[in-house]
Amino acid sequence: MIDVTEHFARVSGDPIKDAFPARRPMMPWATKTPVPDEEIGGIWQGMIEGVEPPRDRRLAYVHIPFCTNHCLFCGFYRHRLRDGGSPAFADLVIEEIRREAQAPGIGARPIQAVYLGGGTPTALAPVDIQRILETLSRQLPLAPDCEVTVEGRVKDFTPEMIDACLAGGATRFSIGVQTFDTEVRRRQGRQASGAQAERVLGDLIARRAATVVLDLVYGFPDQTPEIWSEDLRICHTLGPDGVDLYALNLIRGAPLQQAIEHGKIAAPADLSQQGELYRIGADALAELGWRQISNSHWARTHSERNRYNRLIKRGADCLAYGAGAGGSIGRYSYSLTADLDPYREAIRRGDKPLGTLHVADALAPLRDRIAGGIEIGCLDLSYIEAVEAPGLLPTLEPLFDQWAQAGLLRRDGSLIHLTTAGRFWSPNLLRALNRVQSEMLTFA
Repeated sequence: MIDVTEHFARVSGDPIKDAFPARRPMMPWATKTPVPDEEIGGIWQGMIEGVEPPRDRRLAYVHIPFCTNHCLFCGFYRHRLRDGGSPAFADLVIEEIRREAQAPGIGARPIQAVYLGGGTPTALAPVDIQRILETLSRQLPLAPDCEVTVEGRVKDFTPEMIDACLAGGATRFSIGVQTFDTEVRRRQGRQASGAQAERVLGDLIARRAATVVLDLVYGFPDQTPEIWSEDLRICHTLGPDGVDLYALNLIRGAPLQQAIEHGKIAAPADLSQQGELYRIGADALAELGWRQISNSHWARTHSERNRYNRLIKRGADCLAYGAGAGGSIGRYSYSLTADLDPYREAIRRGDKPLGTLHVADALAPLRDRIAGGIEIGCLDLSYIEAVEAPGLLPTLEPLFDQWAQAGLLRRDGSLIHLTTAGRFWSPNLLRALNRVQSEMLTFA
C-alpha cells in the first residue's frame, strides 16, 4: 500500500499562503530514463524516419540562445550576440530545419503551433528572424491556423522588427515586460523605462496585426502589492490579448541571488507574500472580465489561444531546432547541445546536434493527461478510471480528499477543480501525483 500522507497539504485558514513549505515543480526528465550515448544516433534516425509513432498533436520550437544583457533574475542567459553572429546563427538553424524536413517522421502530423523562444529571439536582426520564420513555413507542415509566436523584449520591438516578424508569418508576440515600475525594472537590469515600455506596447497593440501577450512577474525585491496592482492596471489599460503572471523564481547562481546574498539588494517576496500577490492578480483580472485559461495565463480576447503552452503541457510532440532547444517525438524526449561550437560543428557535419535523449515510462500518456488537466485547473478523473492503471484512482482518492479539506480543490462528480490556492500550488500537486504514479509503477 502506497502512503500518500507525505503529500498532504497543511490545513489552515489561508491555504494560498502556507499549504506547503516550498513550491516544488516537477522536473521534465524526472520520470524518464536516459538513453546510452551509443544508442542515441540509431534511435534518433528511427524517430525522424517515422518508426516512432507520433502523438496526436505536434509543435515546433526554435531556441535563440542570445541576449543583449543578463537581467539579474534570469537563469537562462548563456550567450551575448557578437558582431556577425545573427546571420551566422540563422544560417545554421535554417540548415538544420531544411535538412530534416523531408524525413517521413517530421512530416507525419500538421504542426499546430510554433514558438521562437530563448534567450531572446528578438536579439537577432529582423531580417534573420524573418528568414527563420519563412523557412519554417516553407519546410514544415504548418496547420492552416498555426499559432506562430515570437518571444522578445520591449526594446527590440521596433517597427522594423514587427514588420519582419509579420512578413515571416508570426501571428503572436509574447513580450517579457516583468513590471512597468521603472525603479524595479532598472534594479533587475531592464533597459527600457516603464513609460517607454507602455509606449512601445501601446503602438504594437494598436496595430491589431497579431495577438499580443505580456509576461508579468510578481515577487521582485521592492515590488509592493501597490506596485503589483498598478502593473495589472496598466496591463489592462493597454489592452493586450493575453497576460502571463509568473512568480519570481530565485535561481541559484543567477545575479539576483548573488546580489541578495551579498546584501546589495533587498530580499524578494517570500512564499506567503507570493501567494498573496498571485491572489491579487487572479482576483483583479477576474473582476476585469479576463478568462483564466491556465494556472499562469489569462486571455482578454478570443484571439489568444495560448496553444503552444497548453499543448506542450499535455505532452504534444515538439520538433526542436537551435542550440539549447528541447523537443520530443513519441516516447522520446531530446535536447540539443547548448554550446555554440559543438552545435555549429554538428550542423556543418550534417548531424543533428543532439545533447541528450530520454525515453518515457509506461505511464507517460496518463502523466501527460493529468499534467494537462492540472495546467488548466480542471482534471477529469473518469479518464484515470478508463485507462489501464489498476489501483491508481483508489490510491489517489485520499490525496484528493485531503487537498479539498485544505482548500486546494473542490470536487464536482468526476471533475477536480483547482481553487485559486490550488492553482498557485499546482507545481506541488503535479509533483505529488507523478511521485505516486512512479511508486505504483515500481511496485507493479
